[in-house]
Amino acid sequence: MPVISSSACAKLILLGEHAVVYGQPALAIPFSGLKVRCVVEPWINAPTGTLHIKARELQLNQPLQALPEDNFLRKAVELVLAELGVSQTPTCKLTIYSDIPISAGLGASAAIAVATMRALSAFLGHPLEKETLNRLAFETERLMHGNPSGIDNTVIVYEQPILFRKGEPIEFVYPSKNLHFLIADSGIKKATADTVAYLAQQRERNPQLIEAALAEIGNIALFGKKAFEQGDLSALGEAMNANQALLAQLDLSCEALDQLIIAARQAGALGAKLTGGGKGGNMLALVTPETQEAVRKALLSAGAVNIYQTDLKGVQDHD
Repeated sequence: MPVISSSACAKLILLGEHAVVYGQPALAIPFSGLKVRCVVEPWINAPTGTLHIKARELQLNQPLQALPEDNFLRKAVELVLAELGVSQTPTCKLTIYSDIPISAGLGASAAIAVATMRALSAFLGHPLEKETLNRLAFETERLMHGNPSGIDNTVIVYEQPILFRKGEPIEFVYPSKNLHFLIADSGIKKATADTVAYLAQQRERNPQLIEAALAEIGNIALFGKKAFEQGDLSALGEAMNANQALLAQLDLSCEALDQLIIAARQAGALGAKLTGGGKGGNMLALVTPETQEAVRKALLSAGAVNIYQTDLKGVQDHD
């Protein structure tokens, strides 16, 4: 069998995180500047059926069977074998290399699962179709996050901007103008599962207030989607700011994120908000070529640990 290498990108939620878990729409884009790569190669001298996993970022270097049954990587491998009807675990080494920071709101767990499933299915001679890959990756997300929406695995599998609503067909969206974003890492790690659970507790205590805020976030996502498609950068920035205000109201931001968001806006960003689970992780700023450098400097001065950049090319006509 040949050596197989597959990759998967990170993701950014522009509008609608958390609300999307409860059936509201959300707007997300792929972030190809950070990726996971999975390499699968035959292990010639190993005992038959030995699959060894090495993932430095996850602090893993052991056989598949040594992983706990609820480990999401073990689940990813087992789902692929079951889907392809393979009863014997292949004798191979599976190595994962990731640029995507863990617990930072950028979809690291989904990207690792997708890259692993892509590589392993190709190694076995039956690369998974995107629809199947997305369905299986969602199962690993359920293991990681308990009650995920499915937005992370979907935007990562298809690697296109999407408007996502739980249980509904995927809607691909295309910006009519070039869009430029800066992403700043607060340096605070926070697992998305924790913030999802936190909001669920808040919702149990005060369902009417929380539901109203989530519904408003959903409306903002729809408004932002139109601005995204029409190339109305000012309106898209306003939507991001309005979304952030509601996320802060829901106690999903934190001081470090707030400082970065304020700094970005003051330096000329059209909009700025947290992206992902919140209470740490990353924030996202909509910039122009003219303001980009000033915003970058302001983010560094405000304490950003890392700053990334991503651009979306505008499409005037798209079938």
